[in-house]
Amino acid sequence: MLPSTFTRILTALALVAAIAASTLSPTDAHAQQADGATFRLLTFASGDSGPRLGATRGDGEGDVVDIHNAIGFLYRIAAPEIRALPPIPIDMRSLIEAGDMPLQATKTIHDTVTRLRAAGDFTERGGSQRVFYPPSAVEYLPVIPDPSKIMSLAGAYQRRQSDGTPGTYDNAEYLSFFFKSRESLTGHGTDINLWGLLTTGVHEPEFAVVIGKTARAVPASEALDYVVGYTIMNDVSSRDLPQGRHSMQGGSMSKSLDTFTPLGPFLTLKEDVPDPNSLDIAGYVDGELHVWPVPNGNTSFLTFTVEETIAYLSERMTLLPGDIIATGVPQPTLRFADGQVIEIKIGNLGTLRNRVVSVPIPGHTPIPPRDVAD
Repeated sequence: MLPSTFTRILTALALVAAIAASTLSPTDAHAQQADGATFRLLTFASGDSGPRLGATRGDGEGDVVDIHNAIGFLYRIAAPEIRALPPIPIDMRSLIEAGDMPLQATKTIHDTVTRLRAAGDFTERGGSQRVFYPPSAVEYLPVIPDPSKIMSLAGAYQRRQSDGTPGTYDNAEYLSFFFKSRESLTGHGTDINLWGLLTTGVHEPEFAVVIGKTARAVPASEALDYVVGYTIMNDVSSRDLPQGRHSMQGGSMSKSLDTFTPLGPFLTLKEDVPDPNSLDIAGYVDGELHVWPVPNGNTSFLTFTVEETIAYLSERMTLLPGDIIATGVPQPTLRFADGQVIEIKIGNLGTLRNRVVSVPIPGHTPIPPRDVAD
């Protein structure tokens, strides 16, 4: 499935904006796509309560609204907005499965309680009925804690030439991808743990697509109809994890350690991301941008578009609501070590931030390799 000539022309046109953005500072380039009013969904916990379905606006500076506690408050005061609301499932994956009406209703709930609080018509009960949480009071969980599949693409980006135009296509006949374990998921603000099994890792900023409804053999022209929104994924990789020599050891083992898939902080609905094939991507270590501009740090450099990726995968397997497709990493990847803080910023999707630690399992002694003859 080589990219069509038409697709290449569209990609080249999209690069005009990407090249212009690359001449700006990293702050300016992301600010031009950011919107402090963008609606966000998230999954969070607080104390012993969680996972909870939450919503906010902006890039993490605003309060998080507990959607179901907000519904309870609106019922108690008989708010008129509550009369037309459809049932709202209690978790993110079920919410996505339920379709667009419940998703849009979460906006109504968030905006109604926020307006009532601003007008002085809201009383916070707190405790198990608390509605508003400052961001510092919540634990961000993976935005979709239980996807049926996490897929990540390999070798997905074209190289960029010195004049800012795409390099030659890699002429890949098909996409290459691998699975990551959902047990490797972790949230924004949590630790990436090297577990004492390795000394350094690789920080791979990836734009992630979230499937909104069951997709089987969908054409690229209709692929975005099957998307609910987008998020950020760090496809953490190990480079010095002891493992066997067989070629099948590969990506799944080195990329699926616990905590090796930070995901979030938010699900940004597709209506707020007009063009998923034109988003800046940047990675930071301890607050410093590793390279600027990243030679191909924009989704316009994807060898296969988001639409082509969904079409390809859905031809080979059924995609389900909540499935995550991470579209691969621009070069170069970023090394990190114990004690560092790493961040990813992608377009208007917010910032995914995690700290790196190395905390061995208590009392555990790593399994030594077996002696084998060469």
